Amino acid sequence: MRGRYALGEAYRLASLDRLGALLAPSYHCVTMLDPALALGAEIHLYPLHADLSPDLVALDRLFTRIRKPVKALLATHYFGITQNFSGLREWCVEREIALIEDCSHVLFTERFRAAGSGIDGHFVVSSPYKFFPCADGGLLYAADAQLLDKVATNSASLSEELRGIKRIIERRQCKQLSASDSAAIDSQLALISAKHAAAGNDEMVERSAPSAFFSDDSVAKASLRSSRFVIDHSVVDENIRRRRENYDRWVQSTANLPNCHALFAVRPADCVPYMFPLHIERPATHFHWLKQLGVPVWRWDEMADSSCGIARDYRLHLLHLPCHQALTDDQMDWMTTALDKTLRHTSKGVQ
Repeated sequence: MRGRYALGEAYRLASLDRLGALLAPSYHCVTMLDPALALGAEIHLYPLHADLSPDLVALDRLFTRIRKPVKALLATHYFGITQNFSGLREWCVEREIALIEDCSHVLFTERFRAAGSGIDGHFVVSSPYKFFPCADGGLLYAADAQLLDKVATNSASLSEELRGIKRIIERRQCKQLSASDSAAIDSQLALISAKHAAAGNDEMVERSAPSAFFSDDSVAKASLRSSRFVIDHSVVDENIRRRRENYDRWVQSTANLPNCHALFAVRPADCVPYMFPLHIERPATHFHWLKQLGVPVWRWDEMADSSCGIARDYRLHLLHLPCHQALTDDQMDWMTTALDKTLRHTSKGVQ
């Protein structure tokens, strides 16, 4: 099971169906909405502040306009930076809405819970596989543990278990980089930027069904035994230390870099980072060049449309840069160098 299917169980336990509505954050990955679409629910996106905390005033206004009964509200801790959802929980309790706390970007397992996470949700979902070298792993918790008695899962088949072990081995085999790779970035960037890049096809598509990332066959599938073994036997303290070091490395390398700013330039001391969020000014060129160089960078450019200006801006401008504990110093050197050279680089005709 992955976090999206644990989230689907939380929606179901909150009685979300075609007769009810879900309140979800305007900045989101489509997999956060897929389980609600699979249940036929109506979805309304609430606005966020620049730090990705819920805008309670705007949320209140939105709630008064919804005609179907709101069954659940999804609130997300982004990038491993925990939010204070105590006020949001009170808001939900007053309106008899189930608060589903999304800890998929937070290190939240049966053995370790990041500070400030899993406190306020009636249901809590997490994705431990994002923090460990395993093939899957989604967890579901409930403030009332008896509610989980209604959740039934099916064990993976032997072939699925073997494929999971294969993926674990493959994830440990990463490309080795050296100083020569960093030295080659200038010439690579010159070639990439000299080519005329075709304009992207940015379009709006209406759909009421889940995306291709959602599989009905995986809805009730239990996590792989190999994934549970890796999560249970990993050295958590070392993972945390390395992730914090890598996040701080990104902060330092971007502090004086033009055309960008860190969304959270100061890492909370007790934070276990998932990704480093960086806002860039020129996504049309710089994001394209980074991808062409092979930098493992992501963004949520496919999301449901809303009136939230923050979500519309972050959709293209907010990069997600890796902080994974398995990254070597050479890999971090290459990525920070590639980012530095790319954001300082201009090509003919680019402002």
